Amino acid sequence: MAALTPKTITLIATLGTEPQVVTATLDLLYNQGESIRSVAVVHTVAPSNPPIQNAVQTLQQVAQGESYPALRFTFHPITGPNGQPYEDVESEPASRAAFTLLYRLVRQAKLSREKVHLCIAGGRKVTSIFGMAVAQLLFDEEDCLWHLYSSGEFLESKRLHPQPGDEVHLLRIPVALWSSVSPILLDIAKVDDPYQAYERQRSSKLHEEYQRAKRFVEGELTHSERQAVALLVQEMLSDEEIARRLHKSKRTIEQQLRTAYRKARDYYQVGEVGRVHLIALLKIYYTLREERG
Repeated sequence: MAALTPKTITLIATLGTEPQVVTATLDLLYNQGESIRSVAVVHTVAPSNPPIQNAVQTLQQVAQGESYPALRFTFHPITGPNGQPYEDVESEPASRAAFTLLYRLVRQAKLSREKVHLCIAGGRKVTSIFGMAVAQLLFDEEDCLWHLYSSGEFLESKRLHPQPGDEVHLLRIPVALWSSVSPILLDIAKVDDPYQAYERQRSSKLHEEYQRAKRFVEGELTHSERQAVALLVQEMLSDEEIARRLHKSKRTIEQQLRTAYRKARDYYQVGEVGRVHLIALLKIYYTLREERG
C-alpha cells in the first residue's frame, strides 16, 4: 500500500514591531517536529513608525539568508480596496482589511489542503481577535492557533532565535470550531469575504438549531405535550392559563410539562430543564415555523 503524501504545513503570522515573534515561533514549531514549508507574514506599512518598518526589513533579510534554506517567505501588507497601505488597524476600514487578509490567507491554505499554524502574537490586539475569528470559521481539528510568550533575557535581548534556557514558549489557544465538518467541504469554501462567510455560518447554525428543535418537538413529544409546550413557548402562559386554554386540569398540564422537561433533558443531554430553559431551547423552532408558514 502506497504511503500517504505528508501534508504541507504553513505558518501565518501577524507582525508588529518585534520580528523575533515570527522567528521564535518558527524555531519552536520546528522543535515540535512541524516541518514548516512556507511562512506568510501579515503586517501594516508605517513609514512614520520605524520599528514596524525595521521588523519587516529584518524578516525580509532572514528570508534571503541561510537560517531557513528550505522555507518560502511571503509578505502581505494590509491594504485597502485601492491598494493603499494602512499604517495601523485602528479604523473600521483598516480593521476590515486586516480581517479579510487573514481570512483569505487561511482559506487559500485550506483549499490547498495545508495544515495551518496561525500565530497572532504580533501587531495590534484587534488583529489577534480577527485571527481568532478566522480560526473559528476555517480551521480543522489539526490546525493550531498560537500566542507567543516571552520574558527575561530573550525579551530584552531582541534575539531572533531562542537559546537554551530562554523564557519563550508557544501557548496554544483553544478554538471553538463552528462546524465538526471541515469548512472547506462546505459552502463556505466558495466565499472569499469573511463577513459573507460569517453570515453563511450563522445562518447554517440557526438552521441546525431549528432542525434539532423540530426533531424534538415533532418526534419526541406526544400530541398533547406539543399543545402544552407550544402555548408555553409561544405565549409564555402559566400552567393554569394553559389548562384553561386547552380545557384540561392544571394537574394534567403540570404532568405533561414535567414529562416534556425530562424528555428535553435527555434529548439535549443537559443537567436540568425547566420552563425558562425549555423556552430558550425551542423558541427558534416556533419562531421560524411561523415565518415559514
